[in-house]
Parts: sequence; structure tokens; C-alpha cells
Amino acid sequence: MSDFYVSFLTPLAPYFMQKYHADTRQIALFITAISFISSIFQIFFGTLSDKIESRFKFIYILTTITVLFISVIEFAPNIFVLFLFFIIAFFANSAFHPMGAAAAHSLSVKSMPFFVAAGTLGTAVGPIFVTIFSSKIGLKFLWLVGLPVLIILAFMIKSEPPLSHIRTNTESVKINSKQKKILFDLWLLVTARTLVMSIGHLYAPIMSTQKGFSLVFGGTLLSIGVAIGVFTTMLGSWLSNKFGNLITNLISFLGMGIALLIFVRASDMITLLIGYVLIDGFGYLTMSSNLSQAQIALPNHTSFASSVVMGFAWACGTGLRVFMILPFGDNIGVIIYLTILISLLMAFIVFLKGRKACFLRNKKA
Repeated sequence: MSDFYVSFLTPLAPYFMQKYHADTRQIALFITAISFISSIFQIFFGTLSDKIESRFKFIYILTTITVLFISVIEFAPNIFVLFLFFIIAFFANSAFHPMGAAAAHSLSVKSMPFFVAAGTLGTAVGPIFVTIFSSKIGLKFLWLVGLPVLIILAFMIKSEPPLSHIRTNTESVKINSKQKKILFDLWLLVTARTLVMSIGHLYAPIMSTQKGFSLVFGGTLLSIGVAIGVFTTMLGSWLSNKFGNLITNLISFLGMGIALLIFVRASDMITLLIGYVLIDGFGYLTMSSNLSQAQIALPNHTSFASSVVMGFAWACGTGLRVFMILPFGDNIGVIIYLTILISLLMAFIVFLKGRKACFLRNKKA
């Protein structure tokens, strides 16, 4: 539910451009700022989460805040108030993720793919729902959808499940240099993947409307892509266990680069859809595996590890978009081709790192 509501922002970009008379550069920076500012604080929320006992209670409260503020976005009189509504909702969502991931991990290591898949499912349904709702009914009635959700959440807060989470004394267990290196490598992988995926997510609705397709088609692109991601998240977890996380990341970056090339050169609806679906399909391949690797590497700091690989890495990847948006602005083609280059370069780096790891193992043997 939390990811369902925050997924409304990007597909509504063309709508906000028209309503508030903003150009492509302005709306791209608007979305980037919201994602970056909220995500950068996730490392703080992750550190704080490790000290909180009643995680489920806070999870319900944070989800309530997200639903409440997104439900009233149409009543924002100007783009500054709209920014305020979204930033509060995204902050709550940012605090939710490390806490939710740690709660899922404390139940079972196998529960992590389901936690990620559930968020991915919410993200998949959100864009197509909100674009259809906006076109057919109007966003001023969005609060009618949020009201029953808020009522349900109110009852869930009172009936917190009596689960005893696995706890360790995080103060007495320090993070060693080997763990720091693993966490840095995973941060780099997720940061680069986030940059590539976020460029696709940001410009897909804008490109589709510029090519003459409707707002609903742009939302459909986002929804179908993320829906495929639900399945590739589970597939990526299996691939990581079977062949290793480096191989999974290699396939992910190589696939995203090729998919972006198909996407940017598409001239018809079907090719555009195929290209975009493949971007998300390959992108979500490592969504669960990198997170699980981080939590396994830091078993005594699972919330902190989750916040670094999720929120902080996502913030860094999202923030890097600014360095592409500012110089190139409305030239979407240049931005996409640069992103393709970054994705293929990362695939090459992962390949070299994988060869080095194999060489060291063989030499040791």
C-alpha cells in the first residue's frame, strides 16, 4: 500500500506539467528532488529502526501518513504545496522501508523476496490506477479511495501481531572492514542500477505523450514494467542463489542497456512497450538479491544494511540524474543514450570483478 501510493508521482508528470505550466526540465527536477531528499534520509531511518521495538506499530503509522498526504494532492493550490505534500508522503515511505525490510528479515531470510515483491506489486498497480482514475473520475475524488484504506490501517495499528523479532545488541557488534567493503560494492551496484532504472521511469510517460500516446498509456507502461518486475525479483533471487550475485548483476546491467536502446529507438506502441518492459524486467532482477546480500553480510545491523542498499543507494542514483538533467534539459535522447553507456559500462565492470574473483578462488585452491 505504501509503494502503491508513492508510485503516483511519476506517471502524473505530464498532468502536473499541464496544470502548473511546467516544462520537462522543471518537472524532471521536481520529481528528482522529492525522490532524492526523501531517500537520502533512509540511512538515518535505518539506524534508528534498529533501536525500535514496536516495528509493526510504526509501519502502520508511516503508511497512514503516506496514504493521507497523497490522497489530497489535487487540492494543492500551487506546485510548492504539491511538493510539500509529496515530500511528507515520501519521507514516511522512506522511513517505512528499512523498518519493513528488517521485520521481514527477522522472520526468515526467505521472506525478503516476498517483501520486495509486495512493494513491487504496489508500484506496478499504482501508475495505471492513478492515470485511469485521473482521466475518468478526477484526482479531486482521490480521497474517497484513501478513506477506507485509512480506516483499515487505524484498526491494524491497534491489533499489532505479537511477533518476537530476532534482536542483537548492535552497540556491541561493530562493522568490520570486510563488511564495509561488501556494503560499498552493493551500494555501488544499486546506485548505478537506480540511475538507469529511474531515467527510464522518469522519461517513459513524457516520451509516450510526446509521441502522441495518452496519459493512460504512460501509466500503463510503468505498471506493466513493474508487474514484470514482481516475477523477475523472484527469478533474480533464484539466480543469485544458483549462480552468484555478480552473475545476476551482470545480466541485469547488460539487459537494461540493450532494453534502453530498444526503447529510445521505438517508433510504435508495441516496440515502446517491449523496450520499457525489458528495462524493468532486467532492473528488478537484482532488487531482492542485493538487499539479501547486504543483510547476510551485516546480520547484526540489518536495518542499517537495508537503508544503505535501499534508501541511500536509491538517493544517490536518483541524485545523479540531476547531472544529466541540468546540462541536457529537454534533450531526452542524449540523456537516454548516456544512460545506455553507463549500464553497459557497469556490466563490463561487474564482468571484470567476477573474473578477478574467480581467478583469486582458483589461485587459492
